[in-house]
Amino acid sequence: MNFYGEVLYNTREFFPPLQGEEKYRTEGFKEIALIHGTTEGSFRKTSVLLNRVRHQKEGGTPSRTVRDNTEYEGRNIQNYLEEKTLRILEENGFSQEGESLEVITGTFCSAPPIVSDEGLQERVRTYDIEDQWKPEILANPVPYEDVKKSVNISIDEVGAKKQKETREKGAQDSPEEEKRKYVQNTVIHVEKEGASYILNGSSVFCVLRQLLAFLLCNHLLTNTLMFFVDGHSLYSSVITFFSWHKNVRVILDWYHLKKKCKELLSMALKGKDIRNSVLEKLLPLLWHGLVDQAINYLNSLSESQIKNEKERSHLIGYLEKNRPIIPAYAVRRELGLRNSSNRGEKANDLIVADRQKHNGMSWSNSGSVALASVTALKKNKEYKTWFQKEELEFKLVS
Repeated sequence: MNFYGEVLYNTREFFPPLQGEEKYRTEGFKEIALIHGTTEGSFRKTSVLLNRVRHQKEGGTPSRTVRDNTEYEGRNIQNYLEEKTLRILEENGFSQEGESLEVITGTFCSAPPIVSDEGLQERVRTYDIEDQWKPEILANPVPYEDVKKSVNISIDEVGAKKQKETREKGAQDSPEEEKRKYVQNTVIHVEKEGASYILNGSSVFCVLRQLLAFLLCNHLLTNTLMFFVDGHSLYSSVITFFSWHKNVRVILDWYHLKKKCKELLSMALKGKDIRNSVLEKLLPLLWHGLVDQAINYLNSLSESQIKNEKERSHLIGYLEKNRPIIPAYAVRRELGLRNSSNRGEKANDLIVADRQKHNGMSWSNSGSVALASVTALKKNKEYKTWFQKEELEFKLVS
């Protein structure tokens, strides 16, 4: 109303109606509660922060409301991404499953290697390794990409403890229930010449679809797609999803390869001294991409060294299965190319693990993905646009 008591407008005409004790989520509220609150600390601590900033000692915002607002915002982000993904795929001739509906010829051709064959031969010639093995290094099936014509994509999965749906007071868990269940998140880190973007979702397929839409939106599909993974299951998912693309390369993360060898040899061999002696010979072979030589060496170990034959066979099978994604790491390092999926793992730490994997914490499926989505919004520097317009730019950021 105005000075004379006349009603000029009703504020309810400008804001959507609310129910019960629900409050309007202003941009300022969201920035404090989400960006400076729940993405960094617990819902309880965020409630304390909000009420202190707003000078509310009594009747302030409870932690349950903070949690509900975080899940609400995260669900909206995921719903928006789903709609945007489907729209981009349709506009570019792809099905909702990410399959190309058109015959693609020549659009995604292989990029030239980063160095000439002569250059590679010169580098390999200087290696301190058996001469007869050097042709095998040169023949490694994983090529060397041009960094200016490639996109680096790291994929990682992480599990947070799953919340029990119901639990009666004083009830004891059965042996089956005692086995901890996990809520899975998949995180993808996309990087192109120093600029990056983080995607997250509840499954590998969900996030690979988002990735395809992101690559289309940013006109990146004509580049070499360099995927860095920590295991065969992610490799299979990538190859299956991008089977229509002619220029996809997958690299097995060196750290995980080395870790797997250590773990399986610890179970296969008699004592750490024998294990360390074997690793000293095995790891240099794998570092140079000599999978055949590594397998031959493992087969040559004497029975007096073996504690568990099953685990030795397990390691040999692991190397056979991952042969197509084990490059000549030594050559790649000299060329300044990546050998690691650590950017994806770091993104997973930032988006999920740092906030959700603490003692005593457990999460619902929707709650875990929602909080990760809000955190990704922050890391991608898109929260102001989202809070003002409920839109995402979906672009690489420096």
